[in-house]
Parts: sequence; structure tokens; C-alpha cells
Amino acid sequence: MRLRTLFVLMLFAQLCWVPALSAAPATDDGRALAGLKTARVIFDVRVAELDKLVANLALFAETLDGITAQGVKTEMVVAFRGPGVRLLTAAALSDEAREALRSLSKRGVRFEACAVAMRIFKADPGDLVPEVTLVANVFHSLIGYQNKGYAMIAIN
Repeated sequence: MRLRTLFVLMLFAQLCWVPALSAAPATDDGRALAGLKTARVIFDVRVAELDKLVANLALFAETLDGITAQGVKTEMVVAFRGPGVRLLTAAALSDEAREALRSLSKRGVRFEACAVAMRIFKADPGDLVPEVTLVANVFHSLIGYQNKGYAMIAIN
């Protein structure tokens, strides 16, 4: 009897939750993107876990889709530093992560890996997947792109 009551209560809670989700107000990025012809962004990525990398690649794609859908051209750079550079090899990447890199790269997203981090974390630059470009120092990229008007977003 208790189990049945608990089940009915859980079902009722779920049914109440669904209308609340559908009643959420519409989103509007218009104010932030008003007047922009081009949005430039560099993501400073320091994640070291594959599942977090996959989640962030999906978020980059969603961001690119969202801005593009609002008529704004997007120039996106994803710069990797820290121990996560070890994930950027064919041996370390999951199929899902590899496909996300390929897809974003085909859409014009540039991926960079820091040679300093590769050295410190003992990753072989020769093993990088082709979608990722080796740069001398991602700090140089962050400095250069920000001075060219790119917004920098840290991903930890």
C-alpha cells in the first residue's frame, strides 16, 4: 500500500512539473546581440576529463547555432591548455568527442593546443588530431585574440 501511494505521489509530481517547464518564458538574446554583425570569441579550455570535454564541445555547438540563428556571423577559437591537452589525440578521444571536433571544425571553429602544456603534461604533439593546431603558447593566443576584439570565456 505504501509503495502504491509513493508511486501515485511521484506520478502526480511529474505531471505537475511538465506544465511548469512548458510555461517557461521565451528567451531573448536580442539586447546582447543588437547591432552585431560579427561575434568573436575565444574559449580558454582547461578541462581534463573526457566527459567534460564532450559536454563543452556540445555547448560550443549550441552557442554557435544560437548566435548564427540570430543573424550574427561567429568567429570562434577554442584554445586548450593544462592537462586536458592529453585528450586531443586519436587514442584519447571518444568517437563522440572526435565527431564533435570534426563537425565544429567544418563550421569554421579553430582549435588550438598549447605546446607548453603538451611538454609539461608529457603529451606528444605528433599525436594531435588534425582538427587541432599546435601553437607555441596559448597565452599568446589569448593575448592576441583579446587584443583583436575577441571575448574570452574561461572553461574549467
